[in-house]
Amino acid sequence: MSRDEFINTTQRSYEGVTEREFYQAAERLFTLSDGDDTTFAYPGEHSMVAQRNWMIYLVLSFTQGTHTWQIATEPTDTGLDATVYASIQSGAVHGMIGGRGGASTSTIPTMQNIVNTPAVYELFWSRMDYLLGKSESWPTCDDWKAKLRQGETYGLIEPLCLAANTDDLLPEELR
Repeated sequence: MSRDEFINTTQRSYEGVTEREFYQAAERLFTLSDGDDTTFAYPGEHSMVAQRNWMIYLVLSFTQGTHTWQIATEPTDTGLDATVYASIQSGAVHGMIGGRGGASTSTIPTMQNIVNTPAVYELFWSRMDYLLGKSESWPTCDDWKAKLRQGETYGLIEPLCLAANTDDLLPEELR
């Protein structure tokens, strides 16, 4: 995304919403996505970090990583402005056939990248809109996968919808 697209995708204003309400909704959003693997930290009065560790075991390979969400808010006269950034850190180990019938492993080094495509941010804001009473529909991971297939958006959704490791609960299921 361009700089302007990135800013427009990662920032929202919420009228009539307090920071307390916003951060409670954000915690709920991540808990619905994968509550068992997500931890929260509050490094400042107007910020939150949600971190989700994950791993996938396949027969001859192992991949692990962390999805990190950095969220910041700024109170306004009528509500708040919010900014969110998602990053992915991952690494992998794969089995491989060596010379003379032996076996060895190949390691892919750990990398960290900020997500620079709109799909996961659009999903995040759609879910926040529901949790903050600004929308009447809760988008599931399957809904967003359909949007991706139909070309309505593009990019990654794994920080909220990692195939093998995501609960993707509905808000009613958490009560």
